[in-house]
Amino acid sequence: MAGKTIVAKHALADMRSGMDSAALMRKYNLSVTGLASLVGKMFGAGLIDLDEMRSLIPITGETIHLRNQFTNEVMFSAEAETFRELVEKAVKAGVVLCEVNLAEANLVGLRGAGADFSEATLFRAQLNKADLSGAVLFRGELSEADLREADLRGAQLSEANMVKADLSHANLAGSCLVRANLDGADLREADLSGADLREARFLGAGLSRANLAGAKLVGAELEGADLTAANLDGADLDGADVTAAGLVDTPLEDTDR
Repeated sequence: MAGKTIVAKHALADMRSGMDSAALMRKYNLSVTGLASLVGKMFGAGLIDLDEMRSLIPITGETIHLRNQFTNEVMFSAEAETFRELVEKAVKAGVVLCEVNLAEANLVGLRGAGADFSEATLFRAQLNKADLSGAVLFRGELSEADLREADLRGAQLSEANMVKADLSHANLAGSCLVRANLDGADLREADLSGADLREARFLGAGLSRANLAGAKLVGAELEGADLTAANLDGADLDGADVTAAGLVDTPLEDTDR
């Protein structure tokens, strides 16, 4: 996903509305140093005066927070240079991050194996190459998230919303996606071998060359999905809707139907 262009007046409005450093770093994909640079540029452009700059500019290593998306309560606080570092510290400390607000966060390469992100919002989060193996993302909000090449082996993603998420080349082997919504998601060359995909939705999803060997697709909705050259060896498609699915070079003889 392309980097976000920061509109100064929007960032300034957020700052003046009381948005804290962690929220600003998350929203604009900034490090503490980057946020300080942004505020400095605002001062240089005459958008803020010296007193306001001093009140807005962050201090390197200052304490920043993770908050509950529904109550805005602080869930974890620590000194961190980047938002990803803050989340990793919380994971290392064993903090349960249910309902945490990570929308649009820059978490590229996050080390979050085994963490509990149940019902967290990760809308448009950048998680490419993240290690989320064994993580719990039950009912997580992951629509439009960037999960390219992410490690999601054995992850719990039941009922997660992953509409239009980019999961190309991701490893989801043995993961649980029961009743997950992956409409329009990009799963090209993803590894879904042995995954539990019962009643999951893949309407219009891209699954070309995906590995679905041994996957449980009972009752799954695959209408309009692109399954070109996908590996469905031993997959259980009982009751699955493959209406108009692109099955070019995808033999069904060895699947369980």
